[in-house]
Amino acid sequence: MANKDGRPPVDDPKQKILGVRVTVSDHERIKKYAAEHHKTISQVVIEGLDLLWIKEEKEINYKKEVLI
Repeated sequence: MANKDGRPPVDDPKQKILGVRVTVSDHERIKKYAAEHHKTISQVVIEGLDLLWIKEEKEINYKKEVLI
């Protein structure tokens, strides 16, 4: 029987831990941004990755349009 006092199950559990070495100044910038926007450092990093993916998609679509 499962423990009913734990967290509810999620569809896509976060099972991996990512460690990144950064400079002191980069760490301070990330912490400051996260605090000012009421986010965790992990949320800031994931949102940054999402923005990079979106940017790359736009560039690929633009190149396709130019070639057509």
